Amino acid sequence: MSEPLPDRVLLEQAIERFNTASSTLMNSYQTLQAQVRLLTEEVEHKKQLLNSILDSIDVGVVYFDADGTVQLMNRSAEGLLGISADRVLGTPSLPAVFSEEQVTCTDGRRFPAIISRSAVKNQSGLPTGSVLFFQDITRLKQLEAENERNRRLTAMGELITKIAHEIRNPLGSIELFASLLSKDLEGTPSASYAGRISNSVRHLVNTLDNMLRFSGGVRPVFAPLVLNVVLSELIDEFREVFLSSGIDLTLTSDEVYALQGDRVLLRQAFINILLNAFQAMPDGGTITMGIRQGEAGPVVAIRDSGTGMDQETASRLFEPFYSTKDRGTGLGMSIVAGIMEAHGAHIHVQSEPGAGTTVSIEFAKDHKAGS
Repeated sequence: MSEPLPDRVLLEQAIERFNTASSTLMNSYQTLQAQVRLLTEEVEHKKQLLNSILDSIDVGVVYFDADGTVQLMNRSAEGLLGISADRVLGTPSLPAVFSEEQVTCTDGRRFPAIISRSAVKNQSGLPTGSVLFFQDITRLKQLEAENERNRRLTAMGELITKIAHEIRNPLGSIELFASLLSKDLEGTPSASYAGRISNSVRHLVNTLDNMLRFSGGVRPVFAPLVLNVVLSELIDEFREVFLSSGIDLTLTSDEVYALQGDRVLLRQAFINILLNAFQAMPDGGTITMGIRQGEAGPVVAIRDSGTGMDQETASRLFEPFYSTKDRGTGLGMSIVAGIMEAHGAHIHVQSEPGAGTTVSIEFAKDHKAGS
């Protein structure tokens, strides 16, 4: 029968086992710490990746928790709404109105949008919140309008060309005979009637020329020109006529702006805009033409203090054959749009009833034919 171990030996053995267990526990703890650190880094990496992905898309994304509180907003949402995420995180709503196909911001801006809202659920299928998606489709709407406009222009152009050629020759004959009658009747009261016939025929021929120019498309001949000179010449040509109707015509520019363009066509476009502004000021006012440097190229802005337009009229300003005037053909501003499109320029219109209209034309840098 063996003798029992002394208490000291038992104590040493117990301490050794404790140290071994402590060492094992410490190693396990350190291993867990390393695993937690790796998992934390992985979670943080995925979070940063998710945020980078959300911030790289051009779709506004806003996440609401189950209580309807904003918990996440990506960079596109900030830009589209014109607000900082810090301003709305933790709040129960967004400072914007989302209708079926339009977003209205607090600063009054509106833009067409594709809007959708989806529920967010956990692994058990229970709702934990919702996510709002919205995308500005202004450019898409513009392209759709341009495509529709081009489709209509093609169809109408073919019809216009046929009609114009059929009636141009008879009109020429009418004007010739009216001129002969005017000479034969010179000095009699009837001579004025013949003169009126000639003037009316010339008006019809001018209308036909505009229609043919419109239907045939614009083919500019590009050459170097100075916008300041083109506009200054128009000022000199029209100032007296406009002043006689109580309209002050001025030009402002801080420097000289040159570009490649068709001088004749650009002159025609600017004249059409000026005449449109002139007709919007029956009681007189001011028309200011200005040139400044834009992001891509020079910007010509023509502002009048006339009657202005409502949103619907402004949106249809360049639509062919659309006119609010009793005797208007509705081709003047459509021709402007065609000329500017051929020059790679973009037209923007700002107008309010009673507050005048500003037509801004932004030219592309060094645009040439076929570019």
